[in-house]
Amino acid sequence: MRRRTRRRSSGRLFHWAAVIGLSVVALLVAGAVVLSIWHPASTLKGPEALRWSPVRHVPTAMPLTPWLDETGAAKPFERTVADTRVALETARAGIDPDPVTRASHVNLVAPREWPLDESCGGVARAGVLLIHGLSDSPFTMRDLGTTLATLPERCLLVRSILLPGHGTVPGDLLRVDENAWRAAVRYGVESFADRVDRVHVVGYSLGATLAVDLVLNAKPTTPAVASLVLLAPALGADNRFPIHKIPFGFDMFAGGLALAAGFGPERDWLRIDEDLDFARYESFPLVSLRQLMTLMGETVAAPRPLPMPVFMAVAAEDSVIDTKAALTFFEKWATSPDSRLLLMAAPATLAARADEIAPLAADTTRVACVQGAAPLVEGCTPRAAGLKASCPFGGGSGACVTELGHLALPVAPGNPHYGRDGSYRTCLAYAHPGDEARYCGCAAPPQRAASALCQGVTPATTSVRLGEPTREQEKAQTPLAVRLTYNPAYARLALGLADFLK
Repeated sequence: MRRRTRRRSSGRLFHWAAVIGLSVVALLVAGAVVLSIWHPASTLKGPEALRWSPVRHVPTAMPLTPWLDETGAAKPFERTVADTRVALETARAGIDPDPVTRASHVNLVAPREWPLDESCGGVARAGVLLIHGLSDSPFTMRDLGTTLATLPERCLLVRSILLPGHGTVPGDLLRVDENAWRAAVRYGVESFADRVDRVHVVGYSLGATLAVDLVLNAKPTTPAVASLVLLAPALGADNRFPIHKIPFGFDMFAGGLALAAGFGPERDWLRIDEDLDFARYESFPLVSLRQLMTLMGETVAAPRPLPMPVFMAVAAEDSVIDTKAALTFFEKWATSPDSRLLLMAAPATLAARADEIAPLAADTTRVACVQGAAPLVEGCTPRAAGLKASCPFGGGSGACVTELGHLALPVAPGNPHYGRDGSYRTCLAYAHPGDEARYCGCAAPPQRAASALCQGVTPATTSVRLGEPTREQEKAQTPLAVRLTYNPAYARLALGLADFLK
């Protein structure tokens, strides 16, 4: 009997040793594979523009807590904005050597306060705090800020904050953690204390996760949080590749990256690109993924009904967040009768996911679906005409908008940088040696002129598909698959927010 027990124990030990050993090998290989997919060809062998650079990938001296004075006390918001702008001017000098361009970019990525409408007589009825996403900047929330600040008779005092590690160079993300982001959000809410007694917190992606975390996991703020507006909330992406749930998972994954990078400085980066977007980083470090997953895990670990109304807007085809998890979160925990869900989806997606969406959409007083634009089509039952439409969210100028995606929700079509005729397009799927023609054909003209990849290259000329492309669509020779960076149905989102924030 003892022999059998020993054999079984030995067998179990062997089994778990094998599991752990295979996990280590898998994570090391995964790290190498991710690097090989995302950037090693460019980083290790490709053009200098796509390689690790101390100008872009080494942290600057940008203060991590610009809202605190020398004694550790919180500054007034106006002083924080002014001090942050000064620090941004210094931190961006390497990537923005021209002082005129740098000043313009600092103005766009810095935190800000929108002036109250003259009809308010200088008295705000409530505050609105805008929180951008991971690798973004307050510029991403700029259109929403203007929309909310100009709502007639609302008298909303709107402010945006800059999360630590953002607005400068990608390297600054290497020295922050999720607690620094949490501290910034708390400061943002409490900066309204001398002006209003309630604040609506509007978060996008990571910003939405931080907003939920503030309500569920932190002590109450003064002033109180009156409502949450969650745009493309990152509340479940950790179930796609949950390496943080494996003991030492990230460390082993980082080892795989280091092995593939030859233990050079590229080892810290999931992606290295030219970083031509002044408002959003293109290069992305592994540590930021770790922090995001940690934050999401802690936010959803102890869920409970949210004590305030929630407005959630989600693009069904979003490839960054887990949309099903976001919808489930709304259904289970946004229990206020005043909560609202705006689901934006192509008609074909509504048809394909009817089993998932139909039960949720039965709550017609709280749930609305938008399945197209120009003319706008609403309702969660896919229309026959919509199913036949090749460009349900619009087209023109050789581009077809097939669906919305993660980058699109908070940005208006007229945005000068990310909008329909903007100066920047997200073409990173083609940003590697051997695909320069498609990258340059995808890029907007100002972006193409600034890119080292496009010098001496004849851009590909083909039709453009705007949306949330799959890897298979990106591999196809035509049309060019471009990630959509503006929301064709932005007016519908603005209308829903105006009704919610009444």
